[in-house]
Amino acid sequence: MKIAIELEKTEWGQILDGLRCRAEIYEETVRYYESGYAENEIAEVRDENEARELADLYWSIIGKIERKLIRD
Repeated sequence: MKIAIELEKTEWGQILDGLRCRAEIYEETVRYYESGYAENEIAEVRDENEARELADLYWSIIGKIERKLIRD
């Protein structure tokens, strides 16, 4: 299901900021699983693979929004 939402660019900027924060937390979680050490907050996930998949998903969503904002 696809949903179209109209927001001002500044509102999209806030959404992108929040999504980036989550993506970075998942990336930090991957680093934690790889090294056993975390410099920042990590996410509660099943394992490294889930953290990596979620980070990739968030970056994919961010890319879609950014591409749409550039075109409009």
